Amino acid sequence: MKINNVHIKGRFKNLEDFYFDFGESSMETVLLGLNATGKSNFMEALVIIFRDLDLERAPILYKQGQAFEYNITYTCRDKSIEVDYSVKQGYSFSIDGEKLKSKAQFFKNKNEYLPSHVFVYYSGLSERLRSLYADHKLQQFKKMMDPTSKYEDFKEMPRIFLVEPIHASFALIAFYLFDEREKETIDFLKRELNIVDFGSALFMLKQPNWSKSRKDPDHFWNTAGLVRRFIEDLWNFSIVPMFYKETVRGALNKRETLSRLFLFLKDKEAIRAFVEMKYENKITLFNALCSLHYSELVEDQDVRIKVLKEHVEGELAMGELSEGEKQLITVLGLLKFTKDDEALILLDEPDTHLNPLWKWKYLEFLENVVSKSAKTQIVFCTHDPLVIGGMEKEQVRVFKRDANYKTEVTEPDVSPKGLGVAGILTSPLFGLPTILDKKTQEKLNRKRYLQGRLMREKLNEIEYDEYQKLKAELEDYGFYEEVEDKWFKAYLGEMSKLEAFGKTELTESEKKLLSEQSTKAAERVLKLIQKDELT
Repeated sequence: MKINNVHIKGRFKNLEDFYFDFGESSMETVLLGLNATGKSNFMEALVIIFRDLDLERAPILYKQGQAFEYNITYTCRDKSIEVDYSVKQGYSFSIDGEKLKSKAQFFKNKNEYLPSHVFVYYSGLSERLRSLYADHKLQQFKKMMDPTSKYEDFKEMPRIFLVEPIHASFALIAFYLFDEREKETIDFLKRELNIVDFGSALFMLKQPNWSKSRKDPDHFWNTAGLVRRFIEDLWNFSIVPMFYKETVRGALNKRETLSRLFLFLKDKEAIRAFVEMKYENKITLFNALCSLHYSELVEDQDVRIKVLKEHVEGELAMGELSEGEKQLITVLGLLKFTKDDEALILLDEPDTHLNPLWKWKYLEFLENVVSKSAKTQIVFCTHDPLVIGGMEKEQVRVFKRDANYKTEVTEPDVSPKGLGVAGILTSPLFGLPTILDKKTQEKLNRKRYLQGRLMREKLNEIEYDEYQKLKAELEDYGFYEEVEDKWFKAYLGEMSKLEAFGKTELTESEKKLLSEQSTKAAERVLKLIQKDELT
């Protein structure tokens, strides 16, 4: 799976007549840019495109303001595919340059023409983002509630999968119960997070809203199919299953009573006992665990998983792990389930809570821990230079708004690779004027401006005192004039003729002026050097 180009022909949020070229070769693309330039909106547009192709329907927006019209070209299973959608013409499909006669041809063979998985992670979920996945979640729920469903029917993840916090716990269970087949993952958890094993599990099930209207609900709230069989399995292997009535505050502070069922499995062996009888692999087990979530029997805090960590006495609840640890488990853990060929992975700020070392190693984690297929494309947003330090410019796209506030995207002129953090931050990739704090940089600029003038002319008493004070203060920070060579001093003398040289934040016209004058100043200094006037 490799997307080549996307054209949003109309308007989607703040993207209007928006064209995105992924380039020909790279299977990893990072999106950079200021907040509100459209990075997340673009990724959301990709989700909508493939979500609605899979559901065999026209694009549906969360808030239907105007139509979402687009053109996308991509390769999948060695086929070149083009999809065009407009309100008037509907869908138009081309495979290897040949236009299909009807959309039915495409949808009939969608397993061949669509990516096997579209894996979606957003740092900081909202109901709007969950709505993108709602129809697939409902579809999966109906399949699992079907009385004829079998465990072997769920050997694969759903095509569209939105990662939520609860999935980290499910992933850990699946990994440790198939630990012989997951040695790389287990080693990673021990090496990076000091997690050495999975401990106990408490499932705090609650009666879902959809069952409250049912007459004579049974103990398991009229669940059926795989959902019911999984609850029965948990029941049979749990210690003292317990029904419980809980009073909670609902809407408008109104009290309501929840019917709950607590199922406690004391250790890994208690779960392994029934897992080995029922489940062939980690994906089948993971899907069974997700059935509790799809059917609204559990929310994020209703599954209490405990782990064993090195140098920590006793069991540690998942909720006690740091946000960075949970984020790393969630993203990298779930990617292990969707690393199949022909997958699309969309990650929106997957590094938000990670420490600097983990950010620095993040691409290495994706490569070595996930073992991503060569036919799987990753698109991710970040605001951190540590994450992209090893990438080439062909792998980077920068989002900016022009003078009319229209978003445009470009490939940078320079690669992050080799620049270092300071170089990346002050390059056009991030556009910081300096890596120093603003006050220190302002003092340094002012001191250099006065220093340059001092080389050309005599300062008045007030300016000279200011210069001496700044010089002394900055020397305490390690900025010594003595280390500046004669060439640089001559350059300062030339540049200090410009008032903008003493500023920290510049307008576009001032940036252009300084760039032009810097080149001219360097040329003048070079002429002096050639005449041996500065040696």
